[in-house]
Amino acid sequence: MKTPLPFVVEIGQLAERGQSVYSVSAESGEAVVMTFPLSRVVGVYVAEDTLYSLCLSERTTRIGCNGDLWVVPQTDTGGQKAVRITGPGEKVAERTGEGIRVTLPGSEQTLTLYPDRPACDVMGNHISLNFAGGDNFEKTLSHFYWDTLVPSVIEKTDALGYPVSSGYVVSTLQPGEYAGTYPDVDHEFQNKGRLAIHSASDIATVEHMMSLQFRLMREDPTGLWRNPCAIQPNGNREYHVRRNSFDNTQNAEMFLITGNVEILETAWLYFAATKDLEWLRAHIEDLEGAASLLEHLTDRNGKLWSDVFYEDQVIKDGMEGMSAAMAANGLERLAELEALLGRHPQQIRWHNLAETIGRTMSLTVPHGFWDGANARYVDWIDRSGVVHDHIHLLANCLPVLFGYASDTQAKAVEALIKENFAELQRFPTFLSPRIADYTESEIGNSPYDLCAAGRYWCWDAAYWAFKQRGDILLGQLRQVAEQARIDNYRMGERYDMNHVYYIDDKNWHGAPYYYEYPNVFAWVLIHDYLGLRPALDVDLELCPLLTQYGQVRLEAYGIGYNYEAERFALENLSGKGKTVRLFLEALYPGQSLLLEGEPLGKGAEVRLGPGQTIVVVVSKKE
Repeated sequence: MKTPLPFVVEIGQLAERGQSVYSVSAESGEAVVMTFPLSRVVGVYVAEDTLYSLCLSERTTRIGCNGDLWVVPQTDTGGQKAVRITGPGEKVAERTGEGIRVTLPGSEQTLTLYPDRPACDVMGNHISLNFAGGDNFEKTLSHFYWDTLVPSVIEKTDALGYPVSSGYVVSTLQPGEYAGTYPDVDHEFQNKGRLAIHSASDIATVEHMMSLQFRLMREDPTGLWRNPCAIQPNGNREYHVRRNSFDNTQNAEMFLITGNVEILETAWLYFAATKDLEWLRAHIEDLEGAASLLEHLTDRNGKLWSDVFYEDQVIKDGMEGMSAAMAANGLERLAELEALLGRHPQQIRWHNLAETIGRTMSLTVPHGFWDGANARYVDWIDRSGVVHDHIHLLANCLPVLFGYASDTQAKAVEALIKENFAELQRFPTFLSPRIADYTESEIGNSPYDLCAAGRYWCWDAAYWAFKQRGDILLGQLRQVAEQARIDNYRMGERYDMNHVYYIDDKNWHGAPYYYEYPNVFAWVLIHDYLGLRPALDVDLELCPLLTQYGQVRLEAYGIGYNYEAERFALENLSGKGKTVRLFLEALYPGQSLLLEGEPLGKGAEVRLGPGQTIVVVVSKKE
C-alpha cells in the first residue's frame, strides 16, 4: 500500500514519473494549484547577480520564487515527506489558515519527494555519510539546516520593511527574543555554518551579510570603522555597548573588535570558496578599514586594548589574550588577500602588525600574557595592571593553533588542557574549568557566558583538528547530536549542564531556538571532521579525521571519498576539473602512500578531471 502523498492537486494533472518523482501540469492558460498541510516553505529567488533564500513565517505569509520551492514537514513525527518543486516560471506559496496553497505555472513542473528533512541544501546538493553513526549526523545536520539555518535568513521576508534589511539574519527564531541582527560575534558563526554547507544560495547569504558589515563600518559615526554589536528592527545601531560588573566596581566594552576580526576571516573563507577576484578588488579597502580599528587600538608595544571579544557579561576592561590571538590571525589572512592582488606595501603593513601582536602575546606578563610560574597564558590584564586568570581555554589554545606559542609554551598548554579535559568537555565546550572562581567584579549582571557555548566549541574543535584528534571531534559531535535530539533539534543559547550557576530542569539557559550550535555543528562536522577546507590557491584542501572506515559524498563541493584500510578513493562528482591538496596522514599514521605507483607526500596536490576518481593505496614495503 502506497503512502499517501503529502499534497492535494486542486487544479492540474498529476503523473508519476518514477520512484518518489511526479510531474504536474495544467491546461493551457491555467495555473496548477496544490494544497499542503501547514509546513515549512522555502523558495530560492534567482536575481541577476545573486541568490536569495525566502521562507514563509507567521509574519511573511506569501512568497514568490523563480528557483526551486521546498515544502518541508513542520514537525518530525516520522513518515512524512518533503517536496521539492522544480521547473520554469514563478512559484507562489501562501499560508491559508491551517495549510499552504502553492500556485505554479501550467507548464510541467517536477515534484521530488524526500523523507522528512532532506539530507541536502536548498539547491538540492545531497550529503551522504555512510559510516558508523553517519546517519545520525546526517539527521542532525538536516534538522539544523532546515529548521534553523534556512528560516534565520529574513532579509527578503520579515525584515523587508526594516530601515536596514539586506543581510539581515536573526540569531533566534523564538518570538519575542533577540529580534536584531548581530554583526559582532553572531555573524562569524552564521557565516561559518553556511560556508560549510557550501551551496550557492548559502554562500550568497554570506556575501549579503558581509556587505551589510561593510556598509555599517563605513557609516560608523566616529569614523573608526567599528561594527555595531547589533542592528535592531527599528534601525537602531548599537556601536557602543558597555556593561557594569555585578558589584558595580568595574566596567568594560562588549565586542569592540569582534566583528572587525570576523570580517577578515570571513572574507578569506569566502574568497577561498568562490575565487571571486572582482569581489575582492571591490572590497579590499573595506577590509583595510576593518583592520584599521585593530591598528588604532594597538599601542607601540604591540598590546591590543580590545576589552571583551566573546563573553557577554564578563567584564574584561583592558587587553585580552584571546582578542590578541584572533586579531593576529585575522590580520595575517588580510595580508594573504593583499598579496593575491599584488598590493605588497599593504601586505607588509598587515603582516607586520600581525607579527607584532602575536609576538607580544607570548611575552611574559605584564608585557604579554604568558604566566611563566603557572606555565599558561592568562585571560586578561585590566587597565590597572591586574591579571585575571581562571584557566581560559581559548586564551591558551589559540596562540598554539595560530603558531604564536613557542615549543615550550605549546607543550605546557597541551598538558594544561589534558589536565582539565573532563571539566572543559562537560559539553562542547566550557570556556574554563574554573567557572566558579570568577568574582563579582569580573561578572556582569549574571554569569551568562560562564558555561559551554558554540563559539568556544568552534575554536576548541579547531585546536583538536590541528592536533589530528578525530576521536575527540567525534565524541563532541555525538554529544551535541544527542543533546539536539533531546531538545527536539532546537538548541538553547548556552549549555550550563546544571553546573555551578544554573541549576534547573534543563541543560541550557538563555534564548531558546538559538542559531549558534546548529551553525557550529555544521562547521565542525564538515570542515574539521570530514576535512573539507577552503584554500586560496587550490579548489579544496582535504584533511579528513574520520575514525572509522566509510564513504562520504558532498555534492555541494563536488567531492566524494571512500576510506578503507589500505586504499583511499577520491572522486570528482562535478562536471569540471578540480585541484585538491591532500592530507591523509591522520587516516594512515606512519604509513607510506602511493598514487599511481609514486609516493604521495603530505600536502600533495592532485588534479581530477570531471567525474574522475583517483585511488591512493598503502605502500606494501617488505
